[in-house]
Amino acid sequence: MPKKKSAASSVAVKKPRIVKKSVTRTIHPKKKTRPVLIDVIEDEPMAEAGWPMYKDDSAEEKKAAPVTEKEVVTESVSDPEEITGLAPLKANNTEEIDNQKKYFADLASELSGSKETALDAHTEAAKPGTDKRRSIGLYRHLVIKFIILVAILAAVVLYFSFSKLTVILNLKGESVSDTMLLNVADPSLATASTSSAFTASNDPREKINGSLKELNASVTKSYPASGETYLGEAIIGQVTLINNSPKSQALVATTRLLSQDNKLFRIKNAVVVPANGQVVTDIYSDAPAADMAIEPTTFTIPGLWLGLQDKIFAKSNAAFVFSKQVLKYVTSEDLSMASKDINDALTEEAKRQAQVAGADDKGEWLYLPNGPVVVSIDAKVGDKKNEFSVKASGKIVTVYFSKEEAAKLAAAKFNLIIPDDKELSEFKPESITYSFDNYDAPSGSATIKAAFNGVMILKSDSEVIDPAQLVNLNAEQIGTYLRSQAEVKTYELKFSPSFIQKAPSLVDRIKVEVKTE
Repeated sequence: MPKKKSAASSVAVKKPRIVKKSVTRTIHPKKKTRPVLIDVIEDEPMAEAGWPMYKDDSAEEKKAAPVTEKEVVTESVSDPEEITGLAPLKANNTEEIDNQKKYFADLASELSGSKETALDAHTEAAKPGTDKRRSIGLYRHLVIKFIILVAILAAVVLYFSFSKLTVILNLKGESVSDTMLLNVADPSLATASTSSAFTASNDPREKINGSLKELNASVTKSYPASGETYLGEAIIGQVTLINNSPKSQALVATTRLLSQDNKLFRIKNAVVVPANGQVVTDIYSDAPAADMAIEPTTFTIPGLWLGLQDKIFAKSNAAFVFSKQVLKYVTSEDLSMASKDINDALTEEAKRQAQVAGADDKGEWLYLPNGPVVVSIDAKVGDKKNEFSVKASGKIVTVYFSKEEAAKLAAAKFNLIIPDDKELSEFKPESITYSFDNYDAPSGSATIKAAFNGVMILKSDSEVIDPAQLVNLNAEQIGTYLRSQAEVKTYELKFSPSFIQKAPSLVDRIKVEVKTE
């Protein structure tokens, strides 16, 4: 007999429905391997298009399908006390299940979309001719890249092969000067048996071939006096007095003569002009001035009777001269200048005599008085005279030597004093100056002093500039560098090719040349 339900049972029926405790377990789908599309380049398209992995992926997809509520494993709880107080958990479990459903639904949708995209791509690739077009496009890209690389490589090779810079330098010259002593000896002129003050070991003079002569010279020369005392001004000139009458005519001194432009002159001396004759006489002016120096003209004689003025008259054949009247006298400067000049004149006389004796034009003559020169002057300071004369006489030593041989000795001297890294670029033998230093009568030798100068520059094989300093510099930078070098006068840059105005990157492609004039 069935048990009779108690009141407690009735109350228990009204309790919330016993819910089985559900234990939620999350099922992690297997990690699937995503397909990687690989284009295989072949001569012919694949005979069999397909996607062998697709079926397996579908099976995997089924295994990884979203978990639904039906798949939730539940466990029964036999003990009623265990479910006491589970009503609040129901709502939480329901919310958690909804979130799980939403998560797995989104995951399934994402996986399904990825698979469809991969399938579309595989289907597109499996179309006939697709692989062939891909192959042609890939070849085209490779060829274009190859051509670009070859062009870049060719440009680099051409730059390093043909890029060149030649620097042509014109160097500054450095002045150099020196002197040397030359010795010309003639034993026949020696006046004593004693030797010279120099010996072979300590003689600084260079021996040179030449000749010595002793000449007796004498010369006389006139010199003007420069002192002046002002006396006044005067008109100087002459006229011809003409008488065309049958009687002679006497004219006193100071007789007036009137020119056609009314300028008055007078005759200096009394004269008698014969009948039908003429007389020449001097004239002067009462008011001498520069404008009274007139050209040739005809004059009338105002002091004669008017009827005779056309028969007796004067005529000038030359222009009158206006001058200042001064008195000349000798000054001390005149005597000093004359004494100096007479010595030069004596030397010129000796030179004339020596050249008459005979010598070629390739040699040099020098002259030096041997002993005192006797000078006599026929005036003294203050003498009132327009000029005076001076006479000089003495013995002159003349020396002759070869200028060509002297120039060779000078060039050799330059080679000794010029540094090893420099060379003589300019030397003019004709610019050498010679002077008679002294004459040693006992030994019969003369010492000549030669002074010479030249220009030296760095040798062409010397490293004027370092080509490494010009690497990768442009034309302006190279110019700045060259202008800072003290030895460089001018420069010229030759780039090859000309449109590349930049020095090469390699030092051996830069050449430096020194221009010699």
